[in-house]
Amino acid sequence: MISLLGSLLGFGTSSIPMIMGFFEKKQANKQELLMLEAKAKYASELSRLKLKELDAEADIEEVKGLYKHAESLAKANQSPFVSALQASVRPVITYAFFSIFAFVKITYVTLAVQGGEDLLPSILQAWDSESQTVFAAIISFWFGNRLFKSRSS
Repeated sequence: MISLLGSLLGFGTSSIPMIMGFFEKKQANKQELLMLEAKAKYASELSRLKLKELDAEADIEEVKGLYKHAESLAKANQSPFVSALQASVRPVITYAFFSIFAFVKITYVTLAVQGGEDLLPSILQAWDSESQTVFAAIISFWFGNRLFKSRSS
């Protein structure tokens, strides 16, 4: 009986390294998987930052192109009147549309107050999301498209 017990004990102790190797390999695989996940997350973040960098570079190149085009128009053999007229097109259109926009909104608030509504709720109702979008578009046109980019990010 003792020899049988000794044999079983010998067989059991000889398989302990295999069992320990199995757990060590499982731990190593788990560590490897965690490292791969961390590398994937790092690569994803790095590519996101690279896209932002490329987007910023494209914006810079766009502005440079606009300035270069404006300079080429100014250097062309044109009269000062034609140059001034070309330069005034966008501002005049902006002023005209903003004036129409302001007129419609002021008229809306005035009619609402004359209809018996309170002033502040009428103003808040006139300043709806579409009005905010139009205002943001005008501001971003003149001061760059950073406002829309910051909202979308």
